[in-house]
Amino acid sequence: MIVLSRKQADEIIAGKREISLDLGISLSKIKAERGFVFAGNEKFPLAEAKAMKDNFVYFVEDNKLKKVELFYDVTNRYYKLTPTLDWPTFMISSVPMHRFIHLSPKEDTVSKIKEIHPVKGIILDTCCGLGYTAIMSSKTADEVHTFERDKAVLTIAKINPYSRELFESKKIKIHTESVFEGIKQFKNSFFDRIIHDPPTFKISPELYSKRFYEELFRVMKKEGTIYHYAPMPGKTKGSEFYHKIIRLLKETGFKNIEYHLKSSGIRAVK
Repeated sequence: MIVLSRKQADEIIAGKREISLDLGISLSKIKAERGFVFAGNEKFPLAEAKAMKDNFVYFVEDNKLKKVELFYDVTNRYYKLTPTLDWPTFMISSVPMHRFIHLSPKEDTVSKIKEIHPVKGIILDTCCGLGYTAIMSSKTADEVHTFERDKAVLTIAKINPYSRELFESKKIKIHTESVFEGIKQFKNSFFDRIIHDPPTFKISPELYSKRFYEELFRVMKKEGTIYHYAPMPGKTKGSEFYHKIIRLLKETGFKNIEYHLKSSGIRAVK
C-alpha cells in the first residue's frame, strides 16, 4: 500500500523521481506524466498530490489519494492518522494519542520503554494503539501481549507503515478486547514487565481504577517493573490526578514508586 504525507507531495511537485511511498521507511522510483503520478502498480492524479493537507496521511486506493480517516459508529468517534517529524500519531475525536509537539512519537515511545529496562521476558502492553510500544518491546522480549478493543484503531494501524511489525512479528500477540476483562485470563505472576499507557480518563476510567491496578499487581512477577503513563503534571487537575494514581498504586501493594518527568509517567516495582 502506498502511504504518503505532504512532505512526499512536495517532493513530487519539486520534480523528484525517487521518493518514499511508506512515510520515510524506504525509497521508490516514480514518474509524473500526463497529469498523473505513477508509482509501482498504482497511479493517482498530480492535482490531488498538490491539494494534500499538512495534518493528514493519505493512501492510494482505486487510483485516488484518500485520507487515512474514519468515523466509527460503535464508539461514535472520529479517527485519523497524522504525520509528525518521525512516526505518525493518531487522533481520536481531535485528541492525540501520542505526545508529538515537543516530543515525537518515536521519542515518546523510547522514553517509556526505558522505564522498564531491561526489557526481557514476557511483556504486557495494556493498550496497543498503533503498536509502537509492543513493537519496540518485542526487540528484546520473549513475548509481548497487547490489547486493543477498538477495531477502528486497528484499521488505522493496518494502513500505517510503522505499525507493520505489529501484525508480522511472531513475538506479538494481539488481543482484540478490553484489557480490563482480558487480563483475567492470565495466571498469577505471569508478566516480567508491564507498560500501562491508557487513553484519557474520560475515554477509559476503568483503566485508572484500583480494581484494575489489583489485576496488574496479580499478574506481575515479584520484582517486576510497571510503567504507568500519567500526563500533564504541571496542570492543577493533572497534578492531582497523577498523585491519585500514586496513592492507588501504593494501596495496591506496589513499591519504589516514582514519578519521572521526562517520560511523564510513574515507575513502580512489585
